Amino acid sequence: MATLRDLFLWIGLWYISQVQGISKFTNIECLSMDETFTNISLCRLYAVKRDVVEMSLRAHILDWPKRPVSMRMQLLKKASGYKPFLYNVYQSDVCEYLEKRNHPFVNIILNSFGNRTNVNKCPVPPEIILEHFRFPVKVLDLMPLPTGDYGLFTTFSFDRKERAQVKVYFTLTEYR
Repeated sequence: MATLRDLFLWIGLWYISQVQGISKFTNIECLSMDETFTNISLCRLYAVKRDVVEMSLRAHILDWPKRPVSMRMQLLKKASGYKPFLYNVYQSDVCEYLEKRNHPFVNIILNSFGNRTNVNKCPVPPEIILEHFRFPVKVLDLMPLPTGDYGLFTTFSFDRKERAQVKVYFTLTEYR
């Protein structure tokens, strides 16, 4: 026979399972440290609705080097500045990664782009396009994150020099 305590326990568990969240982009920065490598023509967020923000990016790769281009992806959480949170992934060759798809965290991020980008394999097209990309809420099912402000910093480099960087900031808020 169910007791009052059991009833409150079930109501509490149901309530917790009904908690939903808002997740949206808050800022984006695109930096080209080497103008002979890339030119970024579009890097901005668009407010579609109150809780919906879309991101668009266009970068022209002027001369893809013959040497491997490395990529570093960092997930940071805001706590008196942005601090390393969970992931700091270094891929020594972008083309090798695009062929093998051998890192779970990077797979989650890049697979969430779906058909919003033209970068799927090498050779990388001369113009990289990401259009009308909304925060991938389904990613949070694979990689649950606590409430807070986050930054996803992606840096591209070759010859031991950083050439381009994209910093995407987003927030996660739980609500009932």
